[in-house]
Amino acid sequence: MLILASDTSTKTASVALLRDRTIVAESFINIGKNHGETLLPEIMDLLSSGNTTLDEIDLFAVTIGPGSFTGLRVGASTVKGLAFATGRPVVGVSTLETLASNLSNSLIAICPMLDARKGEVYTALYRPEKADFPKEIVSEEVMDPGEFLEGVDEDVIFLGDGAVSYMDIIRKRLPDKSHFAISHLNYIRASSAGLIGLKKFRDGDTLDLLTFTPRYLRVSEAEAKGKHSYGK
Repeated sequence: MLILASDTSTKTASVALLRDRTIVAESFINIGKNHGETLLPEIMDLLSSGNTTLDEIDLFAVTIGPGSFTGLRVGASTVKGLAFATGRPVVGVSTLETLASNLSNSLIAICPMLDARKGEVYTALYRPEKADFPKEIVSEEVMDPGEFLEGVDEDVIFLGDGAVSYMDIIRKRLPDKSHFAISHLNYIRASSAGLIGLKKFRDGDTLDLLTFTPRYLRVSEAEAKGKHSYGK
């Protein structure tokens, strides 16, 4: 099975081509350009590098949040268009689960954190599983990182741009139990989303192309302002 996976949930973007569990090709972009400008050309370049055409893709995997409102919309709309054009199924993958999978071999709890701005992070807590992806043990939240950690009392390894931004707060909350991933593991990789997506597809967990939307966890500023104005 050929899988095309993509992630545009943060400032970085990644696209990967997998044949079952084997990574055929992968690209990673961290140059600050708008995902709307780079994603589709990057997909086409990757397919060319993998000697593959769009019609040969069997499954699309896309990260559906939480993360950047704009980035998630670009990723979802692009994959929807490709899926409609080819008639192929789509699976949606959590960005936090994808990030946590960078540390699948961890011996302690895993806490991915994405910077949500406004002093908050998108985060959850995972437990490593032998021969499988980490299992979510605390559900996804968007909140103050210090508040999230109030109920945590065990050794945890943190990763993601939110963990980097709030490292001092984390260390203050868990002075002897906080650990941090090395820098290259702080980024979401499309290949990981593809591997998780393959498992979800085999479990029958696909998206409805007509109705699926990204999972934002909170409303956008535009929506918040609209509700506030209506309330007046």
